[in-house]
Amino acid sequence: MKTQINTLLLLSLFTFGSQAASFTINAKDHCIYPPLSNVRVQAGTALQFQLQPGTYTVSLLSNSMSCANGSLSDGCQISSVYLQGGLGNARWGTTVGSAPVTVNVPTTATFMAFVTDDNCVDNTGSATIQADKVSN
Repeated sequence: MKTQINTLLLLSLFTFGSQAASFTINAKDHCIYPPLSNVRVQAGTALQFQLQPGTYTVSLLSNSMSCANGSLSDGCQISSVYLQGGLGNARWGTTVGSAPVTVNVPTTATFMAFVTDDNCVDNTGSATIQADKVSN
């Protein structure tokens, strides 16, 4: 019986510790033109996803996003995305890059993630947004 209880306890800890979500953001499809610098109709839309209540560390993984036909040099690697949503600290928006940032989600919420560029048409690549739940 003691072994079964220990096994269940370890399983519950493992289950909580492995709560993570990942989302793929595309440099062209999820690119929004800043309205002050470009009067063209926006071609892209924000990536939308939901997170359950909790505290998450969020970062970009596997980032190949480029602002000019695949070039990752001369300042053309898109190194961060805008993340906005929920009623926590990302409510009005925050940026997510390769270094993890903490995002608090008090209630189940829809988030939007996007990149901005004056010329989204030649953007290429994608990145994975990794959201690891660290507490409830």
